[in-house]
Amino acid sequence: MFGLRFFVDPRSALPIYQQLVNQIKAAAAGGLYPPGQQLPSVRELAGQLAINPNTVAKAFRILEEQGVIERRRGLGTFIAQKPAVAKDLTSLRIKLQELLVEAYHLGVGPQELRQMFETALNNWNKGKEEQRGKGN
Repeated sequence: MFGLRFFVDPRSALPIYQQLVNQIKAAAAGGLYPPGQQLPSVRELAGQLAINPNTVAKAFRILEEQGVIERRRGLGTFIAQKPAVAKDLTSLRIKLQELLVEAYHLGVGPQELRQMFETALNNWNKGKEEQRGKGN
């Protein structure tokens, strides 16, 4: 039922709940967890990762607020059928600005950055198509 295994790095500067949020969003966006796919329960995931259930609950709460997951009373937690319509792209613009600053400090020019973006986008689309081909 739950094929994808999540992991956390307690030494990471990123809080554990944010690590979970990022992984679940990536799994949903990449087609590893398609719309309607059930997620492990808070207790199951906390047990699997050996973390506090409140940490998992916080990640699920954030994902629900973002429209990535939906909770169905008595049934569990599922990837939302339709991705949330982005009304406010502020967080995406901030992340893009952070990426540009990082690229600058690494000496990556606009052409190389554009090529890296295109490669990443193509790989992401290819991965989504492969997941669809597997019946997910």
